[in-house]
Amino acid sequence: MNKGLKYTLVSLLSVAIVGCGAMSIVSAVQWGQAKDNLKIAKENLEEVREESADNEKERQSIKDKIQEEKNKTFQPDTSKYKMSFSPSENQQSVAAVFCVDPTGYGSLGSSYPIGTDLEGEVQYFVTNGHVVDGYQKEGQRLFVRLENKENVPAEVVFFEFDSKMDMAILKIEKPTDQRRTVIIRNSDDVKTGEKVTAIGYPDKSSDIDPTMTYDMASQTVTAGVISKTDVVPSSVAYHTFQHDSFISHGNSGGPLFDENGYLIGMNTLIHKNSENVNFAIHSKSIMEILDQNNIPYITSEAYLEEFNAEIESDKKAFEDEKDAAIKKLEKQLAKVENAEEIAEFEDRVEKRKDEVENNKLLLFVFAGVAAVCVIGLLVVLFVRGGGAVEDDGLTSYLVCIKGVFAGMRYDISKHTMTIGRDRNTCTMVFPEETPGISSNHCSIYFDSRTKNFVLTDNGSTYGTYLADGRKLTKGVPESLEPGSTFALADKANEFKVERG
Repeated sequence: MNKGLKYTLVSLLSVAIVGCGAMSIVSAVQWGQAKDNLKIAKENLEEVREESADNEKERQSIKDKIQEEKNKTFQPDTSKYKMSFSPSENQQSVAAVFCVDPTGYGSLGSSYPIGTDLEGEVQYFVTNGHVVDGYQKEGQRLFVRLENKENVPAEVVFFEFDSKMDMAILKIEKPTDQRRTVIIRNSDDVKTGEKVTAIGYPDKSSDIDPTMTYDMASQTVTAGVISKTDVVPSSVAYHTFQHDSFISHGNSGGPLFDENGYLIGMNTLIHKNSENVNFAIHSKSIMEILDQNNIPYITSEAYLEEFNAEIESDKKAFEDEKDAAIKKLEKQLAKVENAEEIAEFEDRVEKRKDEVENNKLLLFVFAGVAAVCVIGLLVVLFVRGGGAVEDDGLTSYLVCIKGVFAGMRYDISKHTMTIGRDRNTCTMVFPEETPGISSNHCSIYFDSRTKNFVLTDNGSTYGTYLADGRKLTKGVPESLEPGSTFALADKANEFKVERG
């Protein structure tokens, strides 16, 4: 074998053995550190899991509070908005109606006032047509009874008593503030099973109490539910609710209120064989007749509309407060559960496992390559070759132009200079904080056979660059003529090779 070639092979194999050996040592150290780190990460994870298990009681308590907050629903403050009226309040919206002939004989019924101002006066009252039938046909006198036994004369402005409708609208001589208008809810919205209240002057009550004065104190209030929402009783054609609130003949023409105190019907018929099967004309039919007669009234929809903006504002504030409370509790729960911390430690364990495997693999690779290079070196050394390399008497230098070692010259005629931050593997050791310099950045030596320098990048992070800006390929030697320059990472760390 040619001596020059042999020398080159020996040099390359030596560099490879040193580099791989150094990397094997580094990988072995890092492998050991990675295994220690993995052990610590597993211990930390176990501690966090044990702490989380100890907090089970507190966790459940917070979960219960979160569910309690989620179950909360917005309930408008009825005292603030006055969105409903109690039966006792609705007694102000019922009045007795008398039809009396000159002898004092006549009929009794109930009625309710119609108006547009809850705080204002009323002049119109609605009752059944059959209550005032005597007034229409026989010229009886018609009165609406108010407080203090005051009988206020009234006239009929609308009357219908046939199979199609049983309704009359009364108008008293002048408006009064002794009664309050009803608020009418559309009967189409009423559902079976809704609670209802009937208020009026049943004749069975007067049979027991002959001293009745037929003012508000004499009214009877009974409660029940809607049994059916749409019934057309035999012999008539109008639509009614069937309900089980007790009523009798004196309740005719009186109001049927829902549980919020809104009028949904007018009590009209009773079942002759049952006190619990009674019928009330739909409020929708009543509103249609009021509209036909140009008599204004208050609907529950219009009444509630006044509060909607304020209610929506209060509802939003309620929901915001509820969401804030839930988020606060969820943060407390996350802290107690250590969910994020557990996930973080689990991720850390997985990363440590990857580090162990990667360093183990690197150790085997570098050790294997070093072993192959040793074998190759032995083979080369024992191959005979001739011709000694002629010594020209010059010295080979590595000169630092810029950087930490600027102005320094190193004789590399007889050895390889390894440059980096690792004190264990490098002959030129940069300070640890030097930016861009890897632990084992590159190696350079003088090839006495070719009279050129050989530069090799050892897998640096930020690269080794020639004067023309070309970046060296990791592990591939590059021949440099004397006078050439190169840089580590950037021009901040620049070197020159020369002979002299």
